[in-house]
Amino acid sequence: MQYLYTLTSTPRDEYYEQFLLSLTSLKIAMPNANAILLCDSKTKETLTEKRCEYEKLISRTITIDPPGDLSQIEVSRWVRTSMRRLVQGDFLFLDGDTIVADDLSSVFDYGINFGACLDKHSLINTHSKKDSIIDKNAHLGFDSHSSDKHYNGGVLFCADSPETHKIFDRWHELWLFSRSKNILRDQPSLNMAIYENSSLITELDGTWNCQIAYNGLPYLANSKIIHYFATDALFQPSPLIFASKSIFKEIKEKGLIPNEVSELLKSPKAAFVSQSRILAGDNMLHVINSDFFEFVFLLRKKTPFLFNVFNHLTSIGKKITKFFMVRASRKKDGGIKFYN
Repeated sequence: MQYLYTLTSTPRDEYYEQFLLSLTSLKIAMPNANAILLCDSKTKETLTEKRCEYEKLISRTITIDPPGDLSQIEVSRWVRTSMRRLVQGDFLFLDGDTIVADDLSSVFDYGINFGACLDKHSLINTHSKKDSIIDKNAHLGFDSHSSDKHYNGGVLFCADSPETHKIFDRWHELWLFSRSKNILRDQPSLNMAIYENSSLITELDGTWNCQIAYNGLPYLANSKIIHYFATDALFQPSPLIFASKSIFKEIKEKGLIPNEVSELLKSPKAAFVSQSRILAGDNMLHVINSDFFEFVFLLRKKTPFLFNVFNHLTSIGKKITKFFMVRASRKKDGGIKFYN
């Protein structure tokens, strides 16, 4: 049983720190887990001094040399789409921004070739990024969205079988094509490869990739892997403590997982920030997923003064709107609905 991580990182980013956090959670949940790291040679050269604690937890490191004309983000995609042909034996791939919450060994007993969970635990028809998925597919000439399923690449079960190699070979080929069209993300190409080989995939239930900020609550209690980030996490920050930049900073400075964080990793399903709210319902989620909300969020983050001015004006508009709503409702129910 192998658990595979891929890493493309420099001391300037936080990918190593995320990886170390995830790897530590794996070893807490499964002390004897056979963990493998697959990384490019440039990344391996940086894994010294405060970036070598992982060596105490990893079973084996595989170093490879991608083509020299790739950027760092392209190297990360090249490595991930190539991992099946670079690693022998069955493995469960884990993204660096995951926390292992339970024993994972049962996935190897399923007898499947390739397994993945739905992205955001949602069909495309109700997916918060439906338009973006379809637009990218149109740009690339892909039609995987017609299946109404879009899989997340953060947790993948990969048997060492001809069927799985076929999916990966096509994934890598399609990603290279996507790159030529200036789309570097690998999920569009992954889903097209799956769509073309739909009989070879087994859909895993959401407990194997609990995307906590996106419809993940029904799977949290029994979750085996918690996925706390996402590609669009900028606008919907994770409520899980492990996504904290202060934790990544402390790991970077000390080269170790802080003791208090190690304790939290023993009960990761309860490790939420103290200030958080659950947002639900079609109307609320429509607002949260809108460009308008993203604009307001960026305004608060980048120019808080302008946000405060905008918020003040909005508050006045809200009071005016509420005044007329209360007055209109008094004719029906005495204004009780809008009393508070």
